[in-house]
Amino acid sequence: MENHKTDHQELNRRKFLKMAATLTAMAYMPAISFGDDSDKWGYVLPSRTLGKTGLKVTMFALGGGPPKINLPDEEAIVEAALKGGCRFFETARSYGTEPAYGNVLEPYRNEIILSSKSRAINAETLNRELDLTLKTLKTSYLDIYLMHNVPNMDVLKQKFDNGVFDAMLKAKQEGKVRHLGFSGHANPVVNNYMLDMNLPDLEVMLMPVNVIDTIQNSFTLNTLPKASEKNIGVMVMKPLGGGAMLGHDIIWGEGKGNKRPGIIPELISMKEAQHFVYSMPVGAASFGCTSVAQVEENIAFAKSYTGMSKAEHADLIRKVTDVAKNNLLEHYKGNN
Repeated sequence: MENHKTDHQELNRRKFLKMAATLTAMAYMPAISFGDDSDKWGYVLPSRTLGKTGLKVTMFALGGGPPKINLPDEEAIVEAALKGGCRFFETARSYGTEPAYGNVLEPYRNEIILSSKSRAINAETLNRELDLTLKTLKTSYLDIYLMHNVPNMDVLKQKFDNGVFDAMLKAKQEGKVRHLGFSGHANPVVNNYMLDMNLPDLEVMLMPVNVIDTIQNSFTLNTLPKASEKNIGVMVMKPLGGGAMLGHDIIWGEGKGNKRPGIIPELISMKEAQHFVYSMPVGAASFGCTSVAQVEENIAFAKSYTGMSKAEHADLIRKVTDVAKNNLLEHYKGNN
């Protein structure tokens, strides 16, 4: 029994060392970061190139995701992001935040990168949603448009069979969108399949990257290297595990209503969690903020990022490993 336990510990040690090596290699892949800049509206956060799109995007992106909040707060949040130097704004038709984005961002359109997405499962729905998105955002085009939430191979096949990607290509040809991509947070196998399709017009992927993701069924370890190799622009979702790292109760999906253990600040700091994400070869991290204070705090962490060492990576992973083995922390992974 003792030998079996020792063998198991050695296997975990080797797995950890391999994981740490992968992370370190990725962290030192070139992720172009520019210094502080400014435009006609004032200070601009440091920016990176979003893969083959060539777009320069601020490291911090304001995400329009749930939970939905009252409209006056939504507009104040968008305004705070602009004031703090954010020039990258991403949302989705299903989030309900497009009206606030449109109301605030219209005057700034030439200086910002604007992204939205559709959960449509057929071409007709996608075309209708895209036109509504453009009208609501008060713009004639999107810089990035994503096929929203590809959780499994059945849904992927359904979307392609029903002409969703063909409709996206047509929208690009018509000038309604500049760059196309997809989002997936349930299974890295599906994301990898999409990458391996090598579709010339698929240039962007929105996926989870965070320190707890590295422990099991990891997008960071299994998908991010492939995306980097193919020069696909990576936008990060769930940089804090969809609220899991803060100990928030599960509000949707499998395990809804369950409480979760906290990672921040019990095991690691908020600064460490966010800097881990920025140390990866990604274009930007999208934060769904629910208050002006959150916007200001997250922008401060983006501004303070200078790098992360191999030892720091290893230390953070060690600290979260035992708790992160709990599937409740990543309720969004699975066949949803």
